[in-house]
Parts: sequence; C-alpha cells; structure tokens
Amino acid sequence: MTRLYHAPGRANLVGEHTDHTDGLVLPAAIDRGITLRGAPGGGRIRLTSDGFDEVADVAADGSDPPQAGFGRFVAAVANQLAAAGRPAVGITGHLSSDLPRGAGLSSSAALEVVTAIALCDAADHHLEPIELAALCRRAEHLAVGVPSGIMDQAASILGRSGHAILLDCQTLHHRAVPVLDGHVVLVLDTGVQRELETSEYRQRLEELRSALHVLEGRRPAEMSPGDLPRLLSSLDEIPARRLRHVVTENHRVREVVAAFETADHPRVQELFAAGHASLRDDFEVSIPELDTVVELAVDAGATAARMTGAGFGGAAVALVREADAEEVGATVLDGYRRHFPARQGVVHVCRAADGAQRLE
Repeated sequence: MTRLYHAPGRANLVGEHTDHTDGLVLPAAIDRGITLRGAPGGGRIRLTSDGFDEVADVAADGSDPPQAGFGRFVAAVANQLAAAGRPAVGITGHLSSDLPRGAGLSSSAALEVVTAIALCDAADHHLEPIELAALCRRAEHLAVGVPSGIMDQAASILGRSGHAILLDCQTLHHRAVPVLDGHVVLVLDTGVQRELETSEYRQRLEELRSALHVLEGRRPAEMSPGDLPRLLSSLDEIPARRLRHVVTENHRVREVVAAFETADHPRVQELFAAGHASLRDDFEVSIPELDTVVELAVDAGATAARMTGAGFGGAAVALVREADAEEVGATVLDGYRRHFPARQGVVHVCRAADGAQRLE
C-alpha cells in the first residue's frame, strides 16, 4: 500500500553557528519541504526524485552506499537505523520537493528526516522524536563528513505551526515559542548556492574550536557578553572574533525569546540586526548579497531581518506582517535585482509549520 510522508525545511530565526558548541537555537519548521510517496517491502530502498536524473538504489540496511548523489543520505539514514535495531525492510517510492536546495533551508536534513520516518514506518520501528533527530544528524556526518549540529534535523521533526522551537543543543530540552502574531517568515533566497563540503564552513569551526580552551570546559552558552573582555584578552584576533559571535549569539537567542513573548517588535528588530552584523563581522559568513537583502527588507517595512543558515550564500529571513508580505517581497526583489542583475533572487512567503509526519 502506498504511503505518504512529509518533512519540512527550516528557517533559523536566531542562534546561528551555536549548535556546534551545544548552544541555543531558535529555528522554525516552514511550510515547504520534501514529500516521499512510497510502498514498503523488499530488501532494498529504491527512490527516484524530482530534479535528479539518478535513482537511489541501496540495501535496506544501508550497507552499500553510493559515492555521490542524494543516495548517500538515504544509505546513511538506513545504516544508522540498522545500528539502532530497525529490521531491514525496504521501500520503493518517489521524492518531491518545494524546498530550494542550497538556500540554507536544510534540504539535506528534510531528506534525512523524511527517509527516516518512512523507513521506521515501513518496519514498524519506533524512535522518540529527539532520538530520531540525533540519528539523522549522525547520518549527515556519515554521508558527507560535515560536522553539523543537531538543529536542522530537530527543527524538521519538532516543528509546530505558528511557533519556533527553542532548543538547547546539549540537554536537548526544547519548547515551542510563538512567533510574532500576524507575521509570516519571508525567505529571501539570494540565488547564491553553496555546498558546505566546499565552503569555508569547516575552517570557521576550527577557528572557533581553537578559542574554546579559555572557557575551561564550559559552554559558550554558559557565558555572558560581560565575560568577553576577560575571555578574549589572551586570544588572537580571529579566534577571539569567532568566540565573541557565539557567546553573544547565545545571549541573543534568550533575548529574542523574551521579545517574542512580550511582542516587543523594536527589540526583535534590534536583535536580528545585531545578529546579522555579528555573522558578517565576527564570524565572517555573510556575503554582499545577503547584506543587501537584509537591508532592503528592513527598509521595505519588515519587522526584522537577518541572514539564516551556515552562510557563504543561501538566504536571509525577514519577519513581516502577513498583510504586507507580498509588497515587501516584491520591493526587496526589485531592489536586489538592481544591485545584482546577474543574480536570480527568489522570495518565498513561508509560515511556521508542523514537523515531519506521515500524511493520511
């Protein structure tokens, strides 16, 4: 019998590059993602996909991973599920997506999660949501060797309509936080694609790690901005800037949650702006295209805007009143194309959505 599964992408509202050091994040699942329509059975997983000529055809236990393509992720998920005791039941199906790849909206995590919930359902194998998120994170490490945090997979699984998810990446404690009432999430895709395997992502993490010894075993999330003069005094300039971003970004997560809960729009705008400046200047993962769309969005009337995702390309997010979303999006796109006529920017109007599920 054919079954239908869906896993959303995510837009991280605040808490960028904090999950690598078990910090705080505030992502929201969005109403765009990856859908898998398939029938369980057999000893292999065979998936076709919109947008790819290839076919993922791997053993149900992931024991024969391909060297390239989206099948790497499928095989890695199957491998990790087998290690967790899932019986080797296959599935034959098709993947479709309305989630732009390379835009920083976690298309790889959505692929991992939708594959995982379909395979678990096919074998009647149950895992707790946060356990499944951790498993999918391990699968991504196995598939591409990128040392990513758990935020993307957790957001795709834990998402709740109208809410962001405050997640402590060490304790995995999480709770839903209402997004500003009457607002939607405008995803401002610059059209600049990046692959984390080939970007400076790994270098940034190494530079951050080289600063962590000054914390003497504590997490950056346990420090306050007031601790920074003492902490940074013995570090070289680059490690100091990387650590300053992470400490202040954890603080901004807490402050944004408080501002959401009190509907303090000016404070949200201030915090988003500070977060973007920190990603641009201290962590150095923004690019001129991202800086431009953020500035254009605020000028056009967005409540707040900042880059989202790992950086080096991808997208920015803006919180915009729903009634103004189309106008703000059109204004941003027009201005962006004047600044960067060779870029094919796209604006997506998204809403905070529920997490991954089997659809009836």
